[in-house]
Amino acid sequence: MKAVLSVVIAAVAGVVVGWSLTQREFASEALPVDLEVSGPAAPRGAAPIGPKITVINGERHDFGTMDRGAHGRHAFLIRNDGDAPLTLATGQPSCSVCIKVFRATKERLEPGEKAEVIIEWDAVTGETEFEQSGPVNTNDPARPTVTLYISGRVIDTVRAERSDVHFHDLSTNEAATASLNLYAYRDADLQVHKYELNNPALSKFVEVSFTPLEPADLAREPNAKGGLKMTVRIKPGLPLGDFNEPLVLHTNQSRETPLTVRLIGNVASDVLVMGPGVVRERMLVNLGTFPHKEGKKQTIYVLVKGPYREQTTVQLAGVEPASSDFRVTLGEPLHDTPKTIRYPLTIEIPPGAPPVSRLDAAKIYLTTTHPDVKELTIRVRYVAKE
Repeated sequence: MKAVLSVVIAAVAGVVVGWSLTQREFASEALPVDLEVSGPAAPRGAAPIGPKITVINGERHDFGTMDRGAHGRHAFLIRNDGDAPLTLATGQPSCSVCIKVFRATKERLEPGEKAEVIIEWDAVTGETEFEQSGPVNTNDPARPTVTLYISGRVIDTVRAERSDVHFHDLSTNEAATASLNLYAYRDADLQVHKYELNNPALSKFVEVSFTPLEPADLAREPNAKGGLKMTVRIKPGLPLGDFNEPLVLHTNQSRETPLTVRLIGNVASDVLVMGPGVVRERMLVNLGTFPHKEGKKQTIYVLVKGPYREQTTVQLAGVEPASSDFRVTLGEPLHDTPKTIRYPLTIEIPPGAPPVSRLDAAKIYLTTTHPDVKELTIRVRYVAKE
């Protein structure tokens, strides 16, 4: 027992002596302290950064939704975050038709100074999505050009199911009608206050009426809340020729941007010629060039339409040159369509006919019993070569 106690006492004494010696050895040393640095020290003599452009409210503007044809405006806010003057110059926008205004309120900004870049646009597009842009040229070395964007969705307050109404080969002696649907997307109550057709020569022959759409017609356009059927009637008496005129519709839902539908068509004679190689406006048939040994045979048609078609007959009165090398046959009338009667007219240059150039045109003479079209002269042009 005494031996164990002696060992413990000796160990404790050794620890005390060792600690005392260590304290004496390192008494003059400074122990390290773990300090947390709050932030980097500011650099001394920092180099200038020059002009620096910042678009405070973003370089893209989403306008959400707007009516088709409506006008929009937005101001991009620019600030010079540099330490030298910043210059601004707006360039050519992506659409000169859509973007009406693109300009900076100031061309030079001192450090910290602000300015606006104004953009105004018309939503003139046939698409649902709309995006246009414009470049701003600067003297910022890091961003010599900054492109600003506007985008969003264009919706139709009122829309026609198609952009035009077609009338093909009208008779001057007969009325014609055509219709299309108008759809309203904001309000079911669609009304047309007035319509305008600026061509007086056409307007006196045009009548336009509107009736509510049937439920089945409205259901074909799921997003529409209401609509009208527009019926256009062309009265008899319109002169021969083509027409292509805008019909402007003023509605209770499109006061700022009236709806425009074009009236397109032509008024043709009640007796006309159609078929391969026919230039109808010139009453000319072009058979082209062919070897004289092979000859040429081609059938065209004399069409009779209008209110007098059933009472009209067509007869072959003669040909020029009157020769066996230029043969013309008029066939029996065909009643294969409800509003026209067709007379087949076969032109033949028989195989082996002499070579000839008929660029001055041969002629076919027809007579009719139509009250307005008594005679027709059809010219035929061809070259029968060696």
